[in-house]
Amino acid sequence: MRRFNLKLAIIAIFIASIISISACGKQRSIKLPLNYYPISKRLTPIDIKVQNPSANGGKIAFAVYADENYEIYTMDYNGLNLTRLTYNDTNDYCPSLSFDGKKIVYTSFIRYGQSNDEIFVMDADGRNQVRLTENSVTDGNPNFSRDGKYITFDSSKETNSQIFIMDSDGKNQRQLTFDDKNNSSPVFSPDGKKIAYSAYSFSANGVRSDICILDIKTGTVTQLTDNGFMNSNPSFSPNGKFIVFDSNRDGNSEIYIMESNGKNQTRLTNNTFMDSEPVFLPDGHNIVFVGHRNVNDDLGVYIMDLMSEKQ
Repeated sequence: MRRFNLKLAIIAIFIASIISISACGKQRSIKLPLNYYPISKRLTPIDIKVQNPSANGGKIAFAVYADENYEIYTMDYNGLNLTRLTYNDTNDYCPSLSFDGKKIVYTSFIRYGQSNDEIFVMDADGRNQVRLTENSVTDGNPNFSRDGKYITFDSSKETNSQIFIMDSDGKNQRQLTFDDKNNSSPVFSPDGKKIAYSAYSFSANGVRSDICILDIKTGTVTQLTDNGFMNSNPSFSPNGKFIVFDSNRDGNSEIYIMESNGKNQTRLTNNTFMDSEPVFLPDGHNIVFVGHRNVNDDLGVYIMDLMSEKQ
C-alpha cells in the first residue's frame, strides 16, 4: 500500500492555490475596448428616486428624495440594509464615503441666511454632523482623498465654478483651477496626485462638458474628451488605470469607460432611458450608477460587473 505523504500534499495544495489565485487575477483584469455590454441590475426599490452614489467600506451612500427634499441614505453593496442618515428640512445630497467607510462628506443646502449649498461631514452612521465651509457662495460636490486627509470640491467663489481643495477638517481652502469654464464634480486619483473633473462651457451651439485631469502639484490641466457633447461625472478605478463617466454622445446619457489618459473610450450601457453618475466599487470591476429602465420607474441605483457575461 502506498503511504500518504502529508508534507507533499500540503505543498501541492499550496502550489495549486497560487495557480488558482494567479488565474483569478488574470480573469479579473480589464482590457479596453470591451466588445459587450456588461449585465446590470437594480439595487434600490423602483418607488424611490435617488442620485449621487458613492461606494467604499462595504457601503453605498446616495441621496434619496424623501419628505419633499433629498436626504442621505446608505445600503450594503448587495442592496440590503437601506438606512436613512439625515433628517433635515432641506436638501442633503452628493455624499462621498471615505476610503475606510467611516466618514461621509456631503452637500447641504443652508435655507436660512445666505441660502446656498455648504459642505458637511458626518460619521457613516449619520452621527456628528459638522459644517466644513461657510461662504457666501455655493460649495458642493465634495470628495475624499484615499488617505482621508483632503477633500476636493467645487465652489463659485469666482464668477464661475472652480475646483478647490481643503483639509478634511475644512481648513486651508485653496483654489486649484483658474479658467473661464464651469468646473464641477471633482474626484481624486487613488494616489492623490491628480483630480478628474467635469468642465462645462457655453457657446452659440449650446452647452458641452468634458472630462479633464488636473495635476495638483504643477497645475497642469489635460482634457480627455473632445466630442462636443456632455461628458461628466468622472470616477477613477481603484488602481487608477481607468475612468468611468457618463456621456450623451450617442443620444441619451449612458455610462462609458476609458483609460486614465483618455484612450479607448468605450460605452458600457445601452438603454432607452438614462444612465449616469458611475463610481467604481473597491474591487475594481463592479460599478454602481444611477438609471432607470421603465418610464414609470424612478431613478435608482444599479450595479454592473465589467467581468459579467454578454447581454
